[in-house]
Amino acid sequence: MSIRPSDLQIIIQKTQDVERIQQIQQQHSRIQQQQFAQEMNKIHKNREKDVTQTPKPQEAEIREEERRKKGGEKKSEEEAYNEQGAHDEDEEEETGQNLDIKI
Repeated sequence: MSIRPSDLQIIIQKTQDVERIQQIQQQHSRIQQQQFAQEMNKIHKNREKDVTQTPKPQEAEIREEERRKKGGEKKSEEEAYNEQGAHDEDEEEETGQNLDIKI
């Protein structure tokens, strides 16, 4: 299949148009990537500047109560043991404070 000279001229003109379109598309994708990178940098900088809110003491107490309720009796048994252990330690400290020495 041979190409006539008039067809060749039309094809060359079309290739130049196609080349321009491809360049524009490539530039468009580069621009989008640059904009995305800039936006991500802004978000990152904003996150670095923001201070995270710590929970208020009341909220922490409520959370602790919820954990105890979820834990059920197991937590209350541990607490009871800890309370008994604290009383036992107090008694031990009282007995060792006085010494009776005879000469």
